[in-house]
Amino acid sequence: MVIPRSLRDQAGVSEGTLMKVAVVKGGQFLITPQVSIDRSIVVSGSKDSKQAFEELREVVAEIRQEAKEKGIDKMSTKDINRAVASARRDMKKAINKPAR
Repeated sequence: MVIPRSLRDQAGVSEGTLMKVAVVKGGQFLITPQVSIDRSIVVSGSKDSKQAFEELREVVAEIRQEAKEKGIDKMSTKDINRAVASARRDMKKAINKPAR
């Protein structure tokens, strides 16, 4: 599925991000960005697990850098709680919206 750049920019999602798609009430779609980790590599206990943890560390560092660039790395707990509450309200409204 191709998501237009304008929508990706508004949502703060980069091109190529893995997305989870769910159908909610009224036949609407809920699209959520996902982070994927190959669990078998991490829990295998082989020499590859060190490499997997190093790659994971790099990914986390990239996510932190992206947050810094967007200016969302210095949010207070109050701001975070407000944003989460708002997102939950929006999701609840989307789920409870009657079908047309």
